[in-house]
Amino acid sequence: MFLLRMLMKKGRGGSMDPLHVSMTGVRMGERFLQIGVHDKALLAGLAAKVGLSGTSAVAALDEGDAKRARAIGAKVGALIEVHDIDEGRAWPIADAQFDMVVVDDSQGTFWAIDKPGELLRNALGALRPGGRIEVVTLVKSAHEQVDFQRRLEEAGFKPVRILADRGRLRFVEGLRGNTNDK
Repeated sequence: MFLLRMLMKKGRGGSMDPLHVSMTGVRMGERFLQIGVHDKALLAGLAAKVGLSGTSAVAALDEGDAKRARAIGAKVGALIEVHDIDEGRAWPIADAQFDMVVVDDSQGTFWAIDKPGELLRNALGALRPGGRIEVVTLVKSAHEQVDFQRRLEEAGFKPVRILADRGRLRFVEGLRGNTNDK
């Protein structure tokens, strides 16, 4: 009940309504990896959605992401695996381990990290063939926005499409082909 109230509340902070969680298409029993933890309600909603039969994991960009992910897991009673992908470390996630990758760019800071293209290629490898990635990104303005469609295609996702724009957020989806190629 707490999670439902948290997802439904309006106006305060950056809380999200259920649309943001449902836009990802994550289902019970799936294995998902979230890169970055800026919007706490997004991770809480996704972890609740996959339930005990699924896997919730976070690729923590820094110690702040790791702490937020652990706190969210404790608060909603979900096991959230935390993988440290801080600069200079090898990608700690096995190939073809996840059904879905969600990039939380809800603050519009993803391209400020070190080597974002490499991170997207690693995310592609972490997906099973036929798996998908969804970027939840802040649209600052028409001339400032990052072309996530092109960036996902450059990383190897095909096809890529914009699912929707809602308020200041854009949802961009890409698929990993059914081949074993990364």
